[in-house]
Amino acid sequence: MSNDKFYDDLREHAAQLRFEPHDDAMWTRLSARIRARIAAEPTVDQLLARWLRPVAATFAMLTIVATLGLTWIEHREATSTSELMASNTNSVEISVDGDTYSLGQ
Repeated sequence: MSNDKFYDDLREHAAQLRFEPHDDAMWTRLSARIRARIAAEPTVDQLLARWLRPVAATFAMLTIVATLGLTWIEHREATSTSELMASNTNSVEISVDGDTYSLGQ
């Protein structure tokens, strides 16, 4: 299903977007800039960002998990409490001679 003409046209149109300097001095400057950026020591801001971003993301994830867990536990307790209350309210009251008797089902 591939069309070779399509890929040839794509390569032809993409050729003008490639950065291929023909000057040797440009290649030298470019490689020197790349080596300088790789060898450069990180600043304090960069070092702190590298360490604190993962730590902050971990604490945020733990906070979300704890919040969801507490919400689920409270909902579960509320559901079980309401079921207990509902089962307690299913009683039948009988009055005989002024006395009230409560019968649970």
